[in-house]
Amino acid sequence: MTDLTSIVETLAKQALGGQNNQNSSGLGGVLGSVLGSLGNNNQSSNSGMGGILGSVLGSLTGGSSQQSTENNTSATGGLNAQSLLVAVVPLILSWIQQQGGLQAALDKLRGAGLANQVQSWVSPSASSDDVAQSHVEGLFDDKDIEQVAAQTQTDKQDVYSAISTVLPQIINSLTPQGEQTSSQEANNDIQKVLGMVSGFLK
Repeated sequence: MTDLTSIVETLAKQALGGQNNQNSSGLGGVLGSVLGSLGNNNQSSNSGMGGILGSVLGSLTGGSSQQSTENNTSATGGLNAQSLLVAVVPLILSWIQQQGGLQAALDKLRGAGLANQVQSWVSPSASSDDVAQSHVEGLFDDKDIEQVAAQTQTDKQDVYSAISTVLPQIINSLTPQGEQTSSQEANNDIQKVLGMVSGFLK
């Protein structure tokens, strides 16, 4: 069992401003609160990563405007910084899947000049420092980044910044036993979390 659900739940709670919703028990409940009115924003085109991201981001902006107070809304749009961190989680997990799973994604990151960083993220005793945005920019599909930026009403650099913060945490949470962590177990947990996100779209 990896720590992926725990880190996503932590990010989701931060996006809620630390408020305790009595229905927010476990990851499912917290995600449900963050993603809010997905049912109202559900569209028939919610197929694939683009559709899922569109609905998630749509609910985080327009769909949950009642949560967008002056205290937690960014100056660039209707999405606060913590919610943006949650919004990039499906993007990162889908990217890992597209590489062929956790091990292939780690190899891709190492090949991109992040060998030392990956080692620190995988190590159970090391801290998961943010990765430089310049490294992230070459890894993700620019169209996906543009879509996230447009739907969150933020700059592409803000999206890359969010990925730079969340990616190390995701990798760290997927490798609680370091190199001995089961890649299959990690991939199963990725599918589980993505399934939860997809579940809120139905």
